[in-house]
Amino acid sequence: MKKFLISLLFLMSFPLPLLAGGAFSTTPDGIPVLWDTTITWRAEEGPLKIDQGGGDGGGDSGGCQLTKAISINNAQAVQMVDNAFRVWQAVPNSNIQVQQGPSLGVEVDFFNLEDFFVGSFFGGSIPSNATSEGCYGLSNAECNNGVFFDSSVDPQLSEVDAVLGECMRFNVLAFASILPLVANDSPQFTIQEPGLRSAQMMISGTCVDPVNPPDANCPSACPQGGVTLEQLQGTITHEVGHFIGLDHTLVNPDLFEKCLDGSINAAEAEQIPTMIGLFCPAANLNTPARDDQAAAGTFYPAANFANLTCSISGITTLANGTPQRCLEVVARELGNDKGNAVATISGAFAERFTQGVNGLSGTSGKNIVNCTESAAQCAAYEIHGLTPGTYKMTVHDFSLTNGTGDFDFILEPCTPDFASDSVGAAGIDDPDNPTIVCTPGGNNQNVTVRAN
Repeated sequence: MKKFLISLLFLMSFPLPLLAGGAFSTTPDGIPVLWDTTITWRAEEGPLKIDQGGGDGGGDSGGCQLTKAISINNAQAVQMVDNAFRVWQAVPNSNIQVQQGPSLGVEVDFFNLEDFFVGSFFGGSIPSNATSEGCYGLSNAECNNGVFFDSSVDPQLSEVDAVLGECMRFNVLAFASILPLVANDSPQFTIQEPGLRSAQMMISGTCVDPVNPPDANCPSACPQGGVTLEQLQGTITHEVGHFIGLDHTLVNPDLFEKCLDGSINAAEAEQIPTMIGLFCPAANLNTPARDDQAAAGTFYPAANFANLTCSISGITTLANGTPQRCLEVVARELGNDKGNAVATISGAFAERFTQGVNGLSGTSGKNIVNCTESAAQCAAYEIHGLTPGTYKMTVHDFSLTNGTGDFDFILEPCTPDFASDSVGAAGIDDPDNPTIVCTPGGNNQNVTVRAN
């Protein structure tokens, strides 16, 4: 029970794998792993950012504040987390039940982190003492579901570095991990049940303006000027999305590109989803986009969800008609193709032979052909939560470039390899794909979407 699925929101622009899709993970049967009870989170009692000087103009300073300083105490940090959960609870047509549990009772730091954080440290060399077994009623262990604040100014005492690796405090502002019920002896990290009852999150104050001092031993540093409190709040909202079981999205890849090269304008930034996989300074991640809202409603639907929204389902194929798993299919509203766009992954909820998690147990469960069902089932897609309107169906590639390398997206439950099939590296959408009129409560089925 010490294994976990982790997701990061990276601050820096460098080649890396990212997740994409709807649910953070599925069981080998293809069932999304989601909370089956009220989502409970518990915060530690330490601060998020420690005032490193600057003063308040009092004492013998002569009334002059010589250096900029900021402090984020525990109450303020806890409030930011609570605000983030409330954002998701307020998503229209969804029903996400959240409660803040009692605090963990102590300030968690580098020295006692192993007693509260479920996982391992320093590249897996040191296992933690904490477990999520109590959350599933398998032992008397306390159910932490912890939210941790890394306020360390000493590079040797960074909690983020202890979990993710040396110098990662300069690359990751926050991360979350879900802790599903898994088979301890499974070499493929097989999730036993789809019901999720445990998750955890860590937030770092390192890059919050004013940033912590650079480290000569680290090749990277915080973004110039640091991260604002508003950007930190958006990042927390993003990570709470993972906490409740949502994955990253690549619904508007051209806007992702503009985030990376800094050419995005204010109107475009408003169309960036909260569950974007890369840090976009211009985006307001505190306002879930349509793709975010559709995912939240799909997985945690309100009673009227199906009647107020509509759905489109079918299969994705190559140009020759061969059913194809692991394509991103997107429904885009005519006249508002960026602002009202919802994506999913074909075959995301199909069975597979094994379940592998990249970085934890290999990738034997994450590929296009590893599907135990029929070709049509393996290529099936479902898009729910669409607002009534007319939609153009499209297919997208997953590779992004910004002049420094590719950003490849690992999908749940597979990694597409466009180099080995007939789908091109860019422009894979077939312009003859159908246009669908979506009415309230409408269920449009058997809609085939083709790659070009």
